[in-house]
This record gives sequence, structure tokens and C-alpha cells, in this order.
Amino acid sequence: MIRTLLATLLAAFASCGLALAQAVPGEGPIDVSSDDFEVIDQEDRAVYTGDVNVTRGNTRLRADRIDIFFIRDANGSFSSFDRFEASGDVFYVTPNEIARGNAGVYDLANGQITLTGDVVLTQGCNVSTGQRLVADLNGGSARLTGSDGDGGNQRVRSVFFDTPDAEPTPQRDCPAPTIPGDGPRPFESEDG
Repeated sequence: MIRTLLATLLAAFASCGLALAQAVPGEGPIDVSSDDFEVIDQEDRAVYTGDVNVTRGNTRLRADRIDIFFIRDANGSFSSFDRFEASGDVFYVTPNEIARGNAGVYDLANGQITLTGDVVLTQGCNVSTGQRLVADLNGGSARLTGSDGDGGNQRVRSVFFDTPDAEPTPQRDCPAPTIPGDGPRPFESEDG
């Protein structure tokens, strides 16, 4: 019985983390909206502040501040993104999950997203909490730990709602976590 319970828990957590890891890249252009925007050219950095929303396809990164570091080509022109560093009410939202932390780094060069500080990962009614979530986008794996790397150490906790294999997943009234801010804003050109 304990073996079956453990297998069920591991499978549920693995599917939750794997879905998060596979959903991060998204498709299409990266759309960023915020209250303020500043470019620090000598640092190859753009700083977005105030209800920042980065969307790509059906995925979204939301924070109070996001620093975007970019890479220049041989001619000194912008060529690609290196990483996004997010702080203040950081949320990563996909159609199936919502992950929340106090800070986050999306390392595009290494295909990894890391959320730290009071991390909460929800998938439907299933909830996992810890201090550090690392999702390897290339390997399709995720790891949630109780240590934040700065000496803080708590236990990881997960609550899963079991569904028998033979039955379809029942619909439960599980409200999604509230995401602060106004959400992504529509693109408005000067032409209207």
C-alpha cells in the first residue's frame, strides 16, 4: 500500500513538473508590457517595471520587475536574449499550471527556469510548496527543494488529489491563485 501511494505521489509530481518544464519555451514572438521601460545599453540590459507581463504563445511570466539581458552579434546589434531576471510577485502561468515565487530567472542560454522564495506550484487542485523550483527545459524535468540556497531550509510539501486510473478526472471547484496586476495589455500602435 505504501509503495502504491509513493508511486502515485511521484507520478503526480513528475507530471506536474514535467508539464511546467515543457511549456516554458512557447511559440511565437515574445510580447512584453509594463508601466515603465528603461534600456541600459552599456550593460546589454532592458528593465521593465510595474505590472510586467511577458507572454509567448499561451505562456506568461508576470512580475513587478523584469530585467532582460540580451546578446549582441559581431556587429554590436541585438541578436538574442540571454536571460530574464524577475522579482516581486513572480508568476509563471501556463494553461495547466501556475508557479509562484519571490524571484525568478529564466536562463534562455541554458534552457532553465528557477523560482525562489516561498514557491507555490499549482496544477488544478494539486499544490506543492518549497523554497526553490528548478525546471530543466531541455531535459524535461523539474525539482522542488526546501532550501533556498541562502541558508533557509524548509520541507517540501505536496497535496495531491488521487483519481482512479479507470475514471476520467473529476471536475473539482479549484480556483486558480490570484495573479496581481492588470494582466497582459493589448498592443497599441500610434496609428490606433
